[in-house]
Amino acid sequence: MPTSALLLVMMFAINLSAQVNQWRPIRPLEEKHVFVNSGKPGSEPSVVTFIKDTLATPIYKLECHSGDYPDDSEINFSGDFQCALFAVKGRYLRSGDLLAPATDRLNRGRMHAAQLRAPCLDYPEYSTLRHFKLRGMLVTLGFTDPRWRSGKLIGFTLTLSATPDESAASPTPEHVAGPEPPASCYP
Repeated sequence: MPTSALLLVMMFAINLSAQVNQWRPIRPLEEKHVFVNSGKPGSEPSVVTFIKDTLATPIYKLECHSGDYPDDSEINFSGDFQCALFAVKGRYLRSGDLLAPATDRLNRGRMHAAQLRAPCLDYPEYSTLRHFKLRGMLVTLGFTDPRWRSGKLIGFTLTLSATPDESAASPTPEHVAGPEPPASCYP
């Protein structure tokens, strides 16, 4: 192989490696939250947690609330429950909601009660288990144990996790395979 071709291949490999490793590695995170809506003020489901780098510095804020969350926040939460992920530096946001890029018209970070029932359960990544592969990590949201009263969702368990994933090189979640759910799953 000529020297110039070898040099070009090496530069490409270095550039590709830099793109894959441009995100700071994270510490694994796993949390479980059980929500039961009593209908009383202040009983709305709410989670704020931080994903930290390997030096224990918070680099992402994961915030989840009910759609009628009454407090000020970075975004207006909607649906029955919504999670948003923000890059942070200190106390300041450095990004918009990373779970809802402009290319994701359905916003898989937002959960509607209909998505926890048939026929919406037939659409992986849009119902009870959602994976977001981005920025050197895999963020997973799991919705289990839905509780219903008179056909209305009154509780559920949220399991959230973030694990390092060197193959996740995109700044926003990679597109998920499979068909999109019908409009009835996104009322």
